[in-house]
Amino acid sequence: MASTPALPPSVVELDGPWRHEYLHTRGLRLHAATLGDPSRPLILCLHGSLGGWFDYQYVLEPLAAAGYHVAALDLRGYGLSDKPPVALGQDIRVLIGDVTGAIQALGHDRAVLVGNDTSAGLAWATACERPERVAGVVSISGAHPRDLRRAMHARPWDFGWLLLRTLLVRLPLVRLAPWGMLTDTELRLNVAGDSPRVRETAALRGQARLIGNTFRGFLWNHRLLTAPVPQLSSVLADAPVLFLHANQRLWGPVLRRARRRARQLQPAHVAGSKNLPHIEQPEEFVAVVRDWLAQEGL
Repeated sequence: MASTPALPPSVVELDGPWRHEYLHTRGLRLHAATLGDPSRPLILCLHGSLGGWFDYQYVLEPLAAAGYHVAALDLRGYGLSDKPPVALGQDIRVLIGDVTGAIQALGHDRAVLVGNDTSAGLAWATACERPERVAGVVSISGAHPRDLRRAMHARPWDFGWLLLRTLLVRLPLVRLAPWGMLTDTELRLNVAGDSPRVRETAALRGQARLIGNTFRGFLWNHRLLTAPVPQLSSVLADAPVLFLHANQRLWGPVLRRARRRARQLQPAHVAGSKNLPHIEQPEEFVAVVRDWLAQEGL
C-alpha cells in the first residue's frame, strides 16, 4: 500500500487578521501567529500534542481587542516551525528554552502562558524553572507533568484515554498505529459537542499531522505528558494560575495537587465546553481569561 504523501507546512498558514511571524531563537526558527499592539503585555498560547497554532485562532482577535499582544506558537516539530531531529536525552527543558526564547524574540521580558494538554504541563514547568519570564499561567485541562503522573498512578481507572496515549507512544511499532483515527477520537473525547469550529479544527489537525517530518516531534511531545521532569529550580509556581478544567471527576485529584504547587490558583470551568474551551466556546473562554487577568492586574 502506498504511503500518504507529505503535505507542505503552508496548509496551516491560514489567512486572518493575524500576522505570521518567524522567531529566531537558540538556532531555531519558530512560527507564531501574532495580533495586537507589541507594546502591550504578551499572552503566549501553546498548543497540545495533537494541535497547532490554529487551535487558538478563535481567541486571538478578542484577546488582542482586550489590550494584549497575543501570539499563538507552533512548537518545534509542528506546523510552520522548524523540525529538528530529537536528540538523545532531550527533555522538557528544551521546550522551556524555546518558550522563553520566543518571549524575548517577540520583544518582551515576560508573558502570560496559555497552555492546553501537554503544553499546560510545559507552562507549569516554565513557571517553575524560569519564573522571571512568566507573569501568569492559564492551564487548560492539564497540569504539571509530575502532578498529572501521580494522579494517574493513584487513580488509573479515571484516566483510561490518557493512559492509552502514554502507552501507545512507547510501543516499538508506534509508526504503524492508526494515528488519524486516534487523533479524531481524541478530539471527540475532549469536546462537549459538535460545532463548525470543532469540525474545522479536526480537519486542520488532520492536515497538520501529515506535514513532512512532523512525526518525530509529534511523538516526543506526546511523551512529555507524564514524562519525568528533571529537578527544576523551584517546585512551586510563583505566578498566579487560572486552572480551567472540565466537569469530570478525574480533575478533582489533579486540582488538589495543583493547589499545592501554585502559590495562587483559581479554578474555573467554561460553560458549554469540556477540555478545549478555546475552540468550543471562544467568547466565554476569553471572558473568563480577561476577568482573571484584570483581577490579577496582568
